[in-house]
Amino acid sequence: MPGRYREVEGCRFEISRLSGRFPFLAVLAFGLCFISAMHAQQTTTQPTLPKPPSAPQLPAQPPAPPAPQWHMPELRFVVLLDPAHGGADNGAMLAAGLPEKVYTLELALRLHVLLNARGIRSVLTRDSDTEIVNDARAAEVNRTHAAACILLHATSTGNGVHLFTSSLPARAAGSQNLRREFLPWQTAQASYGTESLRLESDLNAALTGEHVPVLLAKTSLAPLDSLACPAVAVEIAPLDANTPVTSPSYEEEIAQALTTAVVAWRSDWRSQP
Repeated sequence: MPGRYREVEGCRFEISRLSGRFPFLAVLAFGLCFISAMHAQQTTTQPTLPKPPSAPQLPAQPPAPPAPQWHMPELRFVVLLDPAHGGADNGAMLAAGLPEKVYTLELALRLHVLLNARGIRSVLTRDSDTEIVNDARAAEVNRTHAAACILLHATSTGNGVHLFTSSLPARAAGSQNLRREFLPWQTAQASYGTESLRLESDLNAALTGEHVPVLLAKTSLAPLDSLACPAVAVEIAPLDANTPVTSPSYEEEIAQALTTAVVAWRSDWRSQP
């Protein structure tokens, strides 16, 4: 083997070549050193490869928000006041030539003020001398989704206050879902017969508490039968022979009693399923 060699640390030799050094093993025997025919395993240094670039770290994604859950909105307590007649429709002529349409509008506006003072929102089908056909009244009422509908009328005959509920036969309680289903237009009130009787009971209690005579009756009346809400038609007659329906004090007494009844109905309405 061309090259040079030298002894290193006893019997271990290194043979030098032009291209580098290769260590060989030697065996010591009988005081002599013998070079082994097998050379030691060459130790080579592997080149250090550059590490591949790491993937960029993406920012942590926030957890997905929970799926929104649908909740049925809480129903508001709104009272619908319907002053009868208006415009070319004068209604009955009351004492001193006062048309019914004027009296019912004045009473509705007074009720609106009294209810507002109690924190109760009320909506009027008309707030001026305008004529509204019955179907339009019913449509306005049903859009409001009112908790109570009070139809205001007046007459110069009889005495006290007449309370009318619809004469339609009530629908079976188990077959109705009043706030979700479509109701027949001409008989919508049949689904609210029980609630209307409860509203009538509160009106009756408040009026008799003011010593006003009350007559309870059923009738088929437009737009009452088409209303999808607890509804009562209230017809005011003279208190007695000496107190006409147009008496300011009597009108105020009626307005106060109706307000008291609506406040009581608000508690009854909230307690109903």
